[in-house]
Amino acid sequence: MEIFKKSDFEKLAKVHTPNCISIYMPTHRTNAEGNGVYKDKTTLKNQLKEVSNQLLTLGMKQSEIESYTKPLHELEENENFWRNQSDGLAIFYDGEDLITHQIPKTFSEYVYVNSHFYLKPMADLIHSSDRHFIMALSLGEVKFYEATQYSIVDVKISDLVPSSFKDVVGYDYEQKYLEARTGQGESGDADGMYHGHGSGNETEKKKEALKYFRAIDEGIMKMLHDENAPLVIACVDYLFPIYKEANNYNWLKDQHVKGNFQHEDVLKLKEKAWEIINPDFEKEKNEAISKYEALESNGKAAAAAEDVIPSAIIGRAESLFIKEDAELWGRYIEDTNKIEIHEVRTTGDASLINLAATETINHGGKVFILPEDQMPSSNSAVNAIYRYEM
Repeated sequence: MEIFKKSDFEKLAKVHTPNCISIYMPTHRTNAEGNGVYKDKTTLKNQLKEVSNQLLTLGMKQSEIESYTKPLHELEENENFWRNQSDGLAIFYDGEDLITHQIPKTFSEYVYVNSHFYLKPMADLIHSSDRHFIMALSLGEVKFYEATQYSIVDVKISDLVPSSFKDVVGYDYEQKYLEARTGQGESGDADGMYHGHGSGNETEKKKEALKYFRAIDEGIMKMLHDENAPLVIACVDYLFPIYKEANNYNWLKDQHVKGNFQHEDVLKLKEKAWEIINPDFEKEKNEAISKYEALESNGKAAAAAEDVIPSAIIGRAESLFIKEDAELWGRYIEDTNKIEIHEVRTTGDASLINLAATETINHGGKVFILPEDQMPSSNSAVNAIYRYEM
């Protein structure tokens, strides 16, 4: 799996063409249950019926719909595709490009056809969700994961980083470097890295480990250069300060998961990493809510959708709070920077909350999707902190 990056979001947000199709659905990681692939294919099949209904409403003829959605039906029948899923699947199609993203997040089933893509669930993924990265390091192997509080998925990095220490250092790896002090485990330190008959001194060996980690960092930064999700390293103690010296990722955590996780249960790794980063997510959310409460009385925070949504669309929102599962249908009038909200969706309507979320991310803001009881002002579907007063 590849991670969903902000550049992916920005690329999707730039698409404006008739009949853009967005599909979200929960998926099964493997076919271990015996019928996970069948269930996922059936889910997409049912959602494609809804796609056809929405295209009919927009004026497309049935024969045109069959031709237009052919790539989606071909995807439905692709057995290999369905055997490589995460917890959620997002599908985007604009009549030319078919883009899929496997995401470690369980989506509700959702279909949206309009002149733009539906990106609200991905806005939450990029900013202010519980998304984070975990990298398990040893001198023999490196593994990278994308995770949430409840999920973890392996990210392919074999084309980005050296497979092992020996690929970078070029010496007899087994003889010189696998003789780490017995019992280091979680209590190893930088002063006792190696023992035995290795020929180099400690300084030389640390330099070689640093060279290896710099090669890893260089590769990882090609993937993470525009990310801001926290990264937790899992390794024995003596390796962590060396990796910190090599690191160029701004969101590396100062704490690490202690131990060698080459053969450990990945779910145990996820749980230990979550203990490190969970306080950060809670702190960010609580600070944003406190800031909203402090600014609400002076015009730099608001809860009325008629004010919040147009402000977010023009980039005024520093932080946007969205009530979980909330939806507002209507139209945005660009000339007056106002919205029309309709009680029920009518032909030509757009999801106003999706527009607000998309533009908040495009303008560098943050999006929080929260349960009703955590919203700063629960009487509205959307709240916002503004960068400036009007």
